[in-house]
Amino acid sequence: MTNDHKLDKGESLAVRARPVVLIAGSLLVLLTILAFGFMVLFSNRIGVRYAVEHKFPGPGVVPDEKAERLALEARQRKALQGAGGRMPIEQAMQAIVTRGPHAFDPVQ
Repeated sequence: MTNDHKLDKGESLAVRARPVVLIAGSLLVLLTILAFGFMVLFSNRIGVRYAVEHKFPGPGVVPDEKAERLALEARQRKALQGAGGRMPIEQAMQAIVTRGPHAFDPVQ
């Protein structure tokens, strides 16, 4: 055993086979258990060679996107101008300016 660590001989050949065989056997047993475990967990999928086809919905493309965008902008413009009982944006901004430095204090 004194000659096992010489630099000119390379790696020692004194490797015990028992731990290597035990590790390899353990891995084989573990993989076998894993495979049978999958068979238990997925027993309803064993032998199934097809998948049920589901149709995807069509794309949500609007035929006239420009008209939809213009309609959206018109609704937003009306909301900013006070449609539906809202305060117009110009009046709201003026109310904030008149409060001065206390504009964002909590409402009392």
